[in-house]
Amino acid sequence: MQIQRLLFDADNTLIDFSNASKAAFWQTFEDYGHTCTDDIHATYQPINHQVWTDFEQGKITAKRLRVKRFADLFEAIDLSPALPEDFSKRYLENLIIKSESYDGVKEMLDGLHSYYHMSIITNGLREVQRPRLRKLDMTHYFDSIIVSDEIGIAKPDERYFEIAFHSIDNPPPRENTLVIGDNLKSDILGGIRYGLKTCWLNASGKANDTDIKPDYEIQNILELPDLLKNMQEANE
Repeated sequence: MQIQRLLFDADNTLIDFSNASKAAFWQTFEDYGHTCTDDIHATYQPINHQVWTDFEQGKITAKRLRVKRFADLFEAIDLSPALPEDFSKRYLENLIIKSESYDGVKEMLDGLHSYYHMSIITNGLREVQRPRLRKLDMTHYFDSIIVSDEIGIAKPDERYFEIAFHSIDNPPPRENTLVIGDNLKSDILGGIRYGLKTCWLNASGKANDTDIKPDYEIQNILELPDLLKNMQEANE
């Protein structure tokens, strides 16, 4: 099997979303004259996770997602620093500012760029994902960028992967395409259902206790070039 195309998830795969989102969350409270706390952030995390899960399952729209997570948070903590709509807009602006790629990612992409077709597949919001990639000077590495909010369908829906797969002319066969992502459900399950090879970025090193079985597993994104090299050598 010769891999010819790489489909990269963005957040927590190439871009350090966890740190950026926390910093943006804190900053947004400060922007509206309030001090954030660890307890507030801890309250927000499961709310945000549930809202994103509902979005990925098609239960709510991206437009609703933007507002609901903060409306639910403000109700839970009995504090409203701003209207949820305004807070969401400022948070997304701060998220762009605070975003950083993981160390070594751009150098890795430089090395892969000459050998593979590469695309971004992300369940992010339209006003954030492309500006973040531009800010980090990463856009030019990718032949296509597919943002769920722009197409109205999210990973792991097979329709998302159908659009992503055909986002370039003459895509290589599915078995020659590798999905790389940190989320077993949205990235890996979606790739498996569409018939693509999958590589799970398991940065935590925790055991996979699900029925979702990726073809490959790495614990650091910078392990990917060696994995691809080993895959190539195995076919020679």
